[in-house]
Amino acid sequence: MTLTDVEGPLADTLSAIRDFVEEELYPLERDLATEGFESVEPAIADVRKKVRDNGWWAPHFHKEYGGMGLSLLEFARVGEVLATTPLGHYAFNCQAPDVGNSEILHGFGTEEQRQTWLVPIINGDIRSCFSMTEPEHAGSNPTLMSTTAVIDGDDYVINGHKWFTSSADGAALAVVMVITNPEAEGRHAR
Repeated sequence: MTLTDVEGPLADTLSAIRDFVEEELYPLERDLATEGFESVEPAIADVRKKVRDNGWWAPHFHKEYGGMGLSLLEFARVGEVLATTPLGHYAFNCQAPDVGNSEILHGFGTEEQRQTWLVPIINGDIRSCFSMTEPEHAGSNPTLMSTTAVIDGDDYVINGHKWFTSSADGAALAVVMVITNPEAEGRHAR
């Protein structure tokens, strides 16, 4: 298989997802564009249930959490189809920044954090936001951050200024990128 060829079960899944997106999501775009997200929210809730029922929920995430368990390349192919509509990734519960934040929680969160935040994100019950960009530094290069987090008893004290927090409106959880080891050798170890 090359990067452009899709064979086997994924080809069938992509075809089914493509048809589903065309039938279920494209018709909602006019109301989305003219009346806003609130006008299509009830219909999207129904679509999300159908996505779950079809076994396509959270294509990026691990099966043990209810996702499809696709590889990065497989998810990219699904993402290409979903990106043909502004509603695609949300309908399949694989929108930014929840995709990245769920991987952060899965890889680095405690079991309590996974149960409190990761499971509800993957279930589609809550959304998260992501805060990295700082006004003193252009773009979102993590090696150019100044904000720090210092342990204070059982807590961390965050010192710094974040700018342009992605998806903050309505988010239940903020993943804040900070420096925890400013003395570390090399910018990537901080």
